[in-house]
Amino acid sequence: MSDQQLQLGVDDALIALQRAWEHALEVLAGQINKPSFESWIRTAKPVSLDGDLVRIVTNSRFAKHWLESKHLPLIKEILETHLQRSLRVRVDLTEGDHDEPALMADKLPAKPKSRPKPDDEPISLPLNSQYNFDNFVVGPTNRLAHACAMAIAERPGKTYNPLFLYGGAGLGKTHLMHAIGHVVSQTMPDVRVAYVSGEAFTYHYITSLREHRTAEFRRQYRSIDLWLVDDIHFLIGKERTEEEFFHTYNAIHDMGKQIVLTSDRAPKDLELDARLLSRFQAGMLADISPPDLETRMAILQSKAQCENMTLSDDVILYIAKLIRSNIRQLEGALITLHAYASLMKTSVTLSLAEEVLSKHFGESAPPVVDAQKVLQEVSRKFNVELTDLKGKCRTKDIVGPRQVAMYLMRELTDYSLPAIGKAIGGKDHTTVLHSCKRIEQKIASDKGFASQIGELSRRIAGGQG
Repeated sequence: MSDQQLQLGVDDALIALQRAWEHALEVLAGQINKPSFESWIRTAKPVSLDGDLVRIVTNSRFAKHWLESKHLPLIKEILETHLQRSLRVRVDLTEGDHDEPALMADKLPAKPKSRPKPDDEPISLPLNSQYNFDNFVVGPTNRLAHACAMAIAERPGKTYNPLFLYGGAGLGKTHLMHAIGHVVSQTMPDVRVAYVSGEAFTYHYITSLREHRTAEFRRQYRSIDLWLVDDIHFLIGKERTEEEFFHTYNAIHDMGKQIVLTSDRAPKDLELDARLLSRFQAGMLADISPPDLETRMAILQSKAQCENMTLSDDVILYIAKLIRSNIRQLEGALITLHAYASLMKTSVTLSLAEEVLSKHFGESAPPVVDAQKVLQEVSRKFNVELTDLKGKCRTKDIVGPRQVAMYLMRELTDYSLPAIGKAIGGKDHTTVLHSCKRIEQKIASDKGFASQIGELSRRIAGGQG
């Protein structure tokens, strides 16, 4: 085979890989929330297909970790289906001395001439350009949070420090956080803005421990002027990370720098160190509740306009009534409806909306299971007070339900034994382990009790009781 024929074969393989990747993007866009998709999937690129090895490059360590730990199996499955062959998929960083194929060189970030030091890697995740104040729809349930966010964007560190935004998934907490970051970055270019998630902070800290770079880790985080921390509840049960977060928080706050945090629940409901909770509660707490019907309709109209979609009032009303608690699902419904209408080459009517959306959005997602939910359900099941479950009472009618709660926390959450002990009133991990073993033994020997615990477990997890 001549060099020219060999090159044509390589080019054809790269073109086929690029088409397969574009197909993968279409599939993944419908399964991953938009900020994560834009930050971690859109920025990754396939650069080579050598035999059965596909190499994908991305531009940060966290993006590499996120892809490998969460989405690599699905990406591999999509590429194999499109290319009709078995593949191995590897994720690399763009930094280094390897050469990128000319076919995709214009789409990849420029390579650094020399490999940067580990501590030169930015700790901030990308801000989503679509999350700004201009397209945030204000209603009665988010008005306070919006006003606080606007005040901070104008004068970071001068008021509402920290700002703690809390509420269910998909209600706009991350949107407001990104909007603050955009305004400050544009109007105050000398202010160092860092947006991280609880998961990203955990990953950065664990990596710094493994690579003996804790000094660089602390230097980077303590030089932040505006610290935006999303999903703080991710730290629950991670004691060493929680301790490091506490010291980082203190260092940034004591310098008068602005901190904004989000969580899916109020500080009082978080099973975190009491010292951290007291600091959160010393700032401004702003609850974001599910939007009312009028606000949901306004959100749909705004998003439809951004997507150049024309929707009748009856379609907007139908979607607003169908999806009541999650703004992200409203956006997903619009995208699904628009895609279906385009594929079928038909207009969006009420009957089409009912046909397409009812089967996708008719049932709500299962609730998140945490220690508080377990305690509430156990308290209701056995008719005992929450304070007694978390207290020191040793009577039989309290100890039994308390042991059940510890067992279910271990089964239904990802809490460590010490974290379960903390959630149950400060018990040590040996007590938790002993309680779990007692319940396991009773389940094995008592079918009636096993059925009772199974029913309770299904109810907590959102299944049928």
